[in-house]
Amino acid sequence: MRRWPVAVVALASGRAAADPLQLRADALATTAAPAGLVTLEAIGDAGPGLSAEAVVWTGSASDQGRTDVLVMALRARTAGGRLAGRLGRFVETLGALRPIQIDGAAARARAPLGIDVEAYAGVPVTDGLATPRAWDWAAGGRIARTIGEVGSIGVAYAQQRDDGRLASEELGVDAGAALSQRDDASAKLAYDLANPGIAEVSVSASHRGRAVRTELYLSDRAASHLLPATSLFTVLGDVPAQHGGAVATWRAAPRLDVIADLGARRVDREIDPAIALRARLRLDDLGTSSLTAELRRDGAGTDTWTGARGAARIALPCSLAVTTELELVIADHDRGLGRVWPWGLAALAWDRGGWQAAIAVEGSASPEDRRRVDVLGQLGRRWGTP
Repeated sequence: MRRWPVAVVALASGRAAADPLQLRADALATTAAPAGLVTLEAIGDAGPGLSAEAVVWTGSASDQGRTDVLVMALRARTAGGRLAGRLGRFVETLGALRPIQIDGAAARARAPLGIDVEAYAGVPVTDGLATPRAWDWAAGGRIARTIGEVGSIGVAYAQQRDDGRLASEELGVDAGAALSQRDDASAKLAYDLANPGIAEVSVSASHRGRAVRTELYLSDRAASHLLPATSLFTVLGDVPAQHGGAVATWRAAPRLDVIADLGARRVDREIDPAIALRARLRLDDLGTSSLTAELRRDGAGTDTWTGARGAARIALPCSLAVTTELELVIADHDRGLGRVWPWGLAALAWDRGGWQAAIAVEGSASPEDRRRVDVLGQLGRRWGTP
């Protein structure tokens, strides 16, 4: 079972004077990251009005345990944020289009009249660094325009070719608007031009109250738009289907959030419940230590299942932190690999002065793997001052 992360990294604006280079390494410091990752990060100002960032993620990318570089990118932007670019290996997402991992370049420009232009081009990443990929390429772009201070609308197009032949071609439209100070709505549509048909369509609307935030959503997703797997829940729950429901987020206490997701999933002509109840307790004001619990009922047809998840991140003395996440899925029907599938991740991290170290163990069983265990270790050093 492969795990491919999707990363979204926000860059701070460049400062007027150059700062010392900052180099930071970290591994599995939080269970929110996809499992099995080691990261190396370098941040610094190259000069007035220009900042740059390089990120390296490595992890197990095959059943044979071979490690591979998942993200390695150099990022730069001007002080005002009007121009930004990336070069290297990264995951690109444009509006309503599906994410793609490429070796290439991407750029974004903010033009007058509230117009943003984004584009990328490169070679799609395949298994292994040395896999021949002659005549494989992907390119895409998006144009968006802000509508005053209340919303925006964008149009995106992307094409991918394998050995010179058309592999995928998509057109996407996305829009969002703030209806009032407490209400907003968004929608996106992706159309598959290579195999004509709607690849994904979704709409949502939300209302923010003093203690409760509510959201209504509806989506229809084809197989081509399935999300990368970051846990056993996403492996089992993300299927081509129509999905609709409502989410309520209640601030039950200053440090406690309770989330109820009541929905239904339709696959072919069968409709099954898709229900989740989550709670997150922050153990300190900054949220450096927290506990999370979740119960879920999901699936469709003969693949329905019930699951439970627990996660914790605890800050310890001596600059230590322990993180753990456990999932247990009980399937309604045995498909030949049993009905009970566990997944777990445990990590211990140390961060003191300029040094960081971590060790992690991940184990799982699923419909794809009868059993799997991964062990990762990391040692890093930070130079420069924050």
